[in-house]
Amino acid sequence: MNHSPEILTLLTTSPLFRGVPRNFLIKTLSQSKLLSLKKGDTLLTPGQLNDQIYIILFGRLSVQMKEFRGEPIAMFGEGECVGEMSVLGDGYVSAYVIAATDCRLIAIDQAALWALIDNSSEASRNMLSILSHRIRVGDQRMAESLEREQGYVGSDTVDELTGLYSQQWSHDKLGRYLQRRIADQKLSCMLMLEMDGFQDFCDKFGTLGGDQALRTIAQTILSSLRPDDQAGRYRGPQFSVFLPNATSLANACTAAERLRAAVNQAAVVLPSGDALPPVSISIGVVQMHMDDNLDSLFARAEGALHIAQESGGNSVKCEE
Repeated sequence: MNHSPEILTLLTTSPLFRGVPRNFLIKTLSQSKLLSLKKGDTLLTPGQLNDQIYIILFGRLSVQMKEFRGEPIAMFGEGECVGEMSVLGDGYVSAYVIAATDCRLIAIDQAALWALIDNSSEASRNMLSILSHRIRVGDQRMAESLEREQGYVGSDTVDELTGLYSQQWSHDKLGRYLQRRIADQKLSCMLMLEMDGFQDFCDKFGTLGGDQALRTIAQTILSSLRPDDQAGRYRGPQFSVFLPNATSLANACTAAERLRAAVNQAAVVLPSGDALPPVSISIGVVQMHMDDNLDSLFARAEGALHIAQESGGNSVKCEE
């Protein structure tokens, strides 16, 4: 397969290939093929035997339980992959994967994927991160299904643009996480982050450029999470990250600095292959108090975020 500079630029920042040596990336591409889908085309069907992983070069794929008029349980965009659970599992697909827009994909077969994982420690760590996120999302879906069976009706939990949890989830589920941590008297921390100069970026590069910048930030957040961390789109260009399980403020601030640096280095690539300037984020970090509720925790996190922004942006402010 032709590995153009645009494709290589996109893939080096994708969750699977981040940090993978260039020679391994090129070898994997040489054993792969390109695939095009029209909006509405079905890529994968439940029960289908699948031996390929697909990486999105252009467009978005919807994962859903029903083929027609089904509500998406996840949306994936440029650089992200689908099909890995069946390739690395029993081989059978568990949900529909449908083109939400016209798409171009790279199809990597099972043998080439295992060769990449066997030869690149970076690729194996990336795949472990992807799988842990998929399992975490699957567990969340099971909990939501149980809630619905018991009479609870919630709103959509996935933000269509970024693939992170939605604002409604941030208010609902994080409230439950917070109550459990307070009851167990376990320390937790909250990160509130926002893209610097978002409106100026949109004015210069259009809505498409702004959307791609937010997707890039979301993908960087996902690749940086531990298995128990929870991330959601809060509102507009703001995101929230909840760090449970006895996370100290010092450790949370260190994690926030790593995330800020990772976003600085992430390439923002349009579906056309055109690269946009890198973006930066400001982050506010707070530690949960035993008398906190969700509103007070978000308010303190936003306060720390505003201080980081007022200091010039591209910075982390940890509440003292």
